[in-house]
Amino acid sequence: MEGILNLKIDEYFDDIIKNLQEFINIPSVLDEEKTDESFPFGPKIDEALRWILKKGNEMGLKSKNVDSYAGYIEIGNGPEMVGILGHIDVVPAGAGWSVDPFEGQIKEGKLYGRGSVDDKGPIMAVLYALKAIEDSRLPVSKRARLIIGTDEETGARCIKYYLEKEEPPICGFSPDAEFPIIHAEKGILRFELTKSFDEGPRPGANLKRIRGGTRVNVVPDYAEAVIEGVDDEKIESKIREQGLAGKIYIEKSLEGVILKAKGISAHASYPGDGENAIQILLNFLTLIDFGGKEAKTFIDAVAGKLKMESDGKTLGISCSDDISGALTINLGVVDFDEKRGSLKFDIRYPVTVDGNDIIANLKKAFDDLGAEFLINQHKLPLYVEPETEFIKKLQGVYKEMTGDEPKLLSIGGGTYCRYIKNTVSFGPVFPGQKELAHQKDEYIALEDLRKIGKIYAQAIYELIK
Repeated sequence: MEGILNLKIDEYFDDIIKNLQEFINIPSVLDEEKTDESFPFGPKIDEALRWILKKGNEMGLKSKNVDSYAGYIEIGNGPEMVGILGHIDVVPAGAGWSVDPFEGQIKEGKLYGRGSVDDKGPIMAVLYALKAIEDSRLPVSKRARLIIGTDEETGARCIKYYLEKEEPPICGFSPDAEFPIIHAEKGILRFELTKSFDEGPRPGANLKRIRGGTRVNVVPDYAEAVIEGVDDEKIESKIREQGLAGKIYIEKSLEGVILKAKGISAHASYPGDGENAIQILLNFLTLIDFGGKEAKTFIDAVAGKLKMESDGKTLGISCSDDISGALTINLGVVDFDEKRGSLKFDIRYPVTVDGNDIIANLKKAFDDLGAEFLINQHKLPLYVEPETEFIKKLQGVYKEMTGDEPKLLSIGGGTYCRYIKNTVSFGPVFPGQKELAHQKDEYIALEDLRKIGKIYAQAIYELIK
């Protein structure tokens, strides 16, 4: 490996930390209510995009804003371009943080903040890796381009727009998953069930609303239901009978009794790492008699088909393969009132499975509910052959820099790689580390940030030298 690149990252490291803190200070969460032609995903995401492009300019690197949908920062020369695919949008912070999620606070050698590991920290590491290569004046025969997306956490509209306007890379990687190398990504299927309720209130208990979840790709850690005309002592008794003390709480209000379900947040691609508060709540609601009948029947049926599972077994969609493992399903968002109910789901399915078969089985499973079934998003799986030349180069860099075997992995998460040929995910999470993306108290260890900066500098140079 090129020793000068490691020295450069060490030289820049204080600036890397300082700039990452400033980057995290921008709460670049999608704001649908403030989108327009100037801000396709809201003003804060646009602010973050302009901020990182300005940093590239200040470093003397070439940069371009692609109509506020994306941007890039580039070094090198030659007709061919290697791409590094990152994103600046982040999921909402959510509740339960021990620090301000947008402050970039450092405690015990860890830099905390939403986006610290997904994906602002890695983007900062790549930016300084490009600067290290440029400042070292090592010879190159290709260009390296940090392609910066703005909508990865929702619809990936940014990368699709970029590909309509700009050249695609010949190969590359995304610093948005795990080390060593992710060469397979499960298919992603997001769908919604909605049902209207024509019945009005009836004497006795009535459901007023159910709310829960922030994003479909996050295991919800909180959900609540409001029921009027119900006996709170009987509810408390049922909570104890079901062994749900500590998971469901009640609170009295002018509207009625509020049932509050507490779960554990996690990324939707790893639902087993969390506990779904919406499913806890829906399953408990099956034990309570309330009106109207249509809403009650719908909730009971959905709860019966989901139970507390995250593998889709009762739904009849459970499947697995040797490359990418088992299917997962996450009920990410619920929104009910007296007239209408909506449930949003996220499924990650194995790379060898046909997504259309999953859809057909889902429609069959939900056919008796009388609900509208809508596919909101379907991303086909990614698979790159293990013997591809650029993968071998990344493996060589990883082994030399870490001493570990550069195994090829598959994930349930989705990155930009599935939209661009010959790209794979490469870091930033090291083997054995907990996946903190989308969770409260997300952080990146400072020494890990230094290490990935060095790995990315060596990898990018190996691909463009």
